[in-house]
Amino acid sequence: MCVGPLLANRELYLVFLRMLNSFEILQDSEVETHPVLGSADPTSLVTMSRQYKVIFKPRNKAALREALNKFGEKEVLAV
Repeated sequence: MCVGPLLANRELYLVFLRMLNSFEILQDSEVETHPVLGSADPTSLVTMSRQYKVIFKPRNKAALREALNKFGEKEVLAV
C-alpha cells in the first residue's frame, strides 16, 4: 500500500484544523438550511447546497501577521 494517500489526508486534516483554529467563520449571506428548499437542485438524487458566502475573521491578527511575514521571508530567501 502506498503511503501517499495517507500522508495527503493527514496534511489536509492539519490544514483544515489550523484554518478552523486561526479563523472565525462568519455568515455573509443568507443560508437556507432546509434539506429540500436549500438544495441547488431539489429534483436531484444527491443534495447539494446553494452557493453562499462566508467571512474568515482572524482570531488573533498579530499572530497571523507575524506568520505571514515569516512565510514571506522564507519565500524571499528561497529565490
